Amino acid sequence: MTKQLFAGIDIGATNIKFGLVDADGDIAFRDQTSTPKEDSAEKLFDKIVLCGERLLVEADELEGEVRWIGVGSPGAVDIFTGMILGPCPNIPYWVGFHLRNRLEERLNLPIFVDNDANCAAMAEHRFGAGKGYKNIICMTIGTGIGGGLILNGRLFRGADYSAGEIGHMVIAEGYEEPEKTRILESIVSAPAIVARVKEKLANQVSPALQSLTKSDLDNLTIRKVFAAIRKGDRLVPAIIREKARILGVALASLVNVLDPEIIVLGGGVVEGGAAFVDIVRDTIMASALPIATKSLKVTPAKLGNAAGFIGAALLGLDEPASD
Repeated sequence: MTKQLFAGIDIGATNIKFGLVDADGDIAFRDQTSTPKEDSAEKLFDKIVLCGERLLVEADELEGEVRWIGVGSPGAVDIFTGMILGPCPNIPYWVGFHLRNRLEERLNLPIFVDNDANCAAMAEHRFGAGKGYKNIICMTIGTGIGGGLILNGRLFRGADYSAGEIGHMVIAEGYEEPEKTRILESIVSAPAIVARVKEKLANQVSPALQSLTKSDLDNLTIRKVFAAIRKGDRLVPAIIREKARILGVALASLVNVLDPEIIVLGGGVVEGGAAFVDIVRDTIMASALPIATKSLKVTPAKLGNAAGFIGAALLGLDEPASD
């Protein structure tokens, strides 16, 4: 008997992840490919098509049936037309692309499109760390910062599909110099952490960092930052604590506004360890209203970097009404 499989694609600034899952969220197949380096929406679209075709081939090999393909994309997404509304700071050329119709024409299947962080939130709510909770803040902290809100058990998209853009919270306002206004993503994302490490340690690179970067900080990545900590670096942990506290203060404001049951943190920065989640949690508890933190949990995501394509794969199960 043919079994139903759910196909999802998660578009990231660095990689496109894609996979097949069953109704229990178990992964039957997964893979990833690099996001095109060219600033071309058509190049990116062609790669997405290849991912979709690969999923259909793999489903056939598994004797499974795929009835639709879901796609998670950066930026606000009109879920009815599948148009990318933006902003997409890491893929700016993607704004305005009509993904749903174009992909349906190429793959001859129904296509569902939503924001990538919304997809991750849906997956964590259904199968991951947020299972059993109705009010969830879900964040992914990597090349950028994405956020998804589950309120009263439903994904909250907002009036113009842009709800949950936690990475765009204004953290430092440039009242007299607007160009100096800073958003959370510019301070706490992986590139921001790497830039801060380079800035602070340019003249005092530890043996661990020298070994990992071959004495050239231009080779530094977020993975190498956390690897340096595991190798005993004594300077980098202070920078990680600084960034975690900034994130905790920002989230404390959201906790006061939304009163969630749980905050789920995922992405490469969180997966690096170094007590990042613990510091965020402690900062929230110290900064937010006691009534709002009375039963609050702050926990790492469970589904890792598969959350995006898992949530995307299930979009067709919960398409909202157009009224």
